[in-house]
Amino acid sequence: MMTPPQVLAVAALGGLAAIIISALFIALALGLYTIIDRIVDLREDHRVRRAHKRQQRADLATCQAISSLPTAHHPRELS
Repeated sequence: MMTPPQVLAVAALGGLAAIIISALFIALALGLYTIIDRIVDLREDHRVRRAHKRQQRADLATCQAISSLPTAHHPRELS
């Protein structure tokens, strides 16, 4: 049989262990959230950069197509 001080000591150790485990769980959850948030941000930035590069290539192709159009009557500037 356990004495009252022993029961108190076991209860205190159990409570302390619960607090430590809870703190570790919260720290792990915050760490995972931070990692996932950064991955999502990096993916979004990559998607935006790809879309921007695709638009730049399309703009360049449009400019090159316009530049290669034949002109029969090119207007001259008046001097």
